Amino acid sequence: MTMKKMWNNLNIATKLILVFSMVSVMPLLVMSFVLYHISANSLESTMEETASIFSSQIASDMNGFISDYDALTKSLLVNEGLMDRLDTEIPISQRIENKLFYRELVMRLMTMESEIQSVTIMNEEGGYFQYDRTGRSLSYEELLRQDWFLKEQENSEVLFLTPLHDCSYYDRNRDQILVTFGRRVYGVNGKYAGMILIDLAPSSIIKLSDMFLLERNQYNIKINITDAQGGLIYDSDLSSGRVHYSGIDKESLLFYEKNPDDYIVIEDTTKQLGIKVNTVIPRSKMYLRVSFIQKVTWILVAVLIAIIISASILFSKQMVYLIRKLQSSMKRLENGNYELIEETVGNDELGSLVKSYNHMVGKMEALLEEIYQAGVRQKNAQFLALRTQINPHFLFNTLESIRIKAILNGDDDVADMVKILAKMFRNVLDSDKKNYTVNDELDNIRSYICLQNIRFDNVITLHEDVDQKLCQARIMPILFQPVIENSFKYGSRESGIPIKISISGRLVDEHIMVFTIQDDGAGMSGERLEEVRHSLEALSETSQSEETQNSHRIGLRNIAERIRLRYGNEGKLSILSSDEYGTVVEIRIPYMEQERG
Repeated sequence: MTMKKMWNNLNIATKLILVFSMVSVMPLLVMSFVLYHISANSLESTMEETASIFSSQIASDMNGFISDYDALTKSLLVNEGLMDRLDTEIPISQRIENKLFYRELVMRLMTMESEIQSVTIMNEEGGYFQYDRTGRSLSYEELLRQDWFLKEQENSEVLFLTPLHDCSYYDRNRDQILVTFGRRVYGVNGKYAGMILIDLAPSSIIKLSDMFLLERNQYNIKINITDAQGGLIYDSDLSSGRVHYSGIDKESLLFYEKNPDDYIVIEDTTKQLGIKVNTVIPRSKMYLRVSFIQKVTWILVAVLIAIIISASILFSKQMVYLIRKLQSSMKRLENGNYELIEETVGNDELGSLVKSYNHMVGKMEALLEEIYQAGVRQKNAQFLALRTQINPHFLFNTLESIRIKAILNGDDDVADMVKILAKMFRNVLDSDKKNYTVNDELDNIRSYICLQNIRFDNVITLHEDVDQKLCQARIMPILFQPVIENSFKYGSRESGIPIKISISGRLVDEHIMVFTIQDDGAGMSGERLEEVRHSLEALSETSQSEETQNSHRIGLRNIAERIRLRYGNEGKLSILSSDEYGTVVEIRIPYMEQERG
């Protein structure tokens, strides 16, 4: 609920930026996460495959190495009396001959294998022959005290490859590290007869390919070769000179055994001697490339996020600008300031909203102007009504006094005229206090014609043809009388010329009453007819003061204005025709039934 409230309190620009950024950024983050793990797993699989190839190749090389030196040492055994010639209890000449014999054998051996540094042939009785490529002399007593030598004496295997050891049994270069390939020699009786020892540099055991060296430098790949008991035979860092044997111990070289989760270790075992070849890849080094991919990915993600946020800010700014503009204009509209939004907008929903707002403001301004003008005209009409207002009691009392005076004097015509006039005034004055109907208006025009006929000796003939259904319909007062008065006043010219006036009424479309008033008077010229019609159509353009100055136009214009104010667009007064045959006036107003008391 709190999150929803916080969200609702944010402005629309912030919401747009947040939504747009989340929708765009989340896939980027997910993609980066997936890409990182796919890259790491793919690289690990590749490196495991590469390491497996290296390890398998090195194991194969080791098998080849053992086979080669097995054959090499066997070649010495074909020489009869190999161990017998080591006897020291013989004449000096014989010993010199034996040494030359051994020297020839060893030189041939070293010629065949250039990696051999020293060869030692020794028998069980303590006789030995040793030849070193660099001229070093062997200390036989020191050799017999070497740990590796003592272990191999207890071993019963014919062939063996010792772990790494120093050269302390030589007279110089004692800090050198060697590995010794040995062969145990048995006599024809099957008894132990002696040993053949071949000292080699560890780097000569295997030859690392250029591809491996490249991978090693890049990923810090290590090669460790151990014997069946775990003794270290070869280490790539030692062989390459990266570390010195005197500065480390075996546990340091076999560090990967302590933390196996930090390293990828591929292990192979040779068919002969059970030598183990371990190819070790530090995961931290391997993941450096993944880290590089990760860094590049994060940089790209950061750049893309910055672009996305910038684009969302610009997009939301443009959108919110129009919304805020619309909001500001609506606030001013509430205070009565009708200003249009003068901005270039597109055809999208927001542009359509701005256009609709401008259209609404324009219509409201026009409507307010129309209402204002109507109010002005209504006030003017009320002002005119106030100017002509007469106290009803004073008017009726005065007329009644005149009528009684006329009766006393024997003037019945004057008395009748006063009576009719009083009735007309009463109808008009009481029209706002009751439901004024068509029948009331017809009664009013009858009284008016009767009064004029008394005055002008029956010059007006009235013909009525009004649907009985309309007689009880409500209408505004004094609607027909001014038209009848105009017909008599301008048709007969009040000269005593007889005139016929007819009024008809019918219902159209069940809700519009149409009344037609026609006379056979003089009518109007064409120019005058157009002038009057134009005056009726442009009522709002002529002020009430102008109407007062042109009193001969008040009748029809006043009725037309009252109809428009009362009935709106549903009411209308129009002159259908006016010529030498007379004038026809039509009045259209809504049909409204009389209210029940």
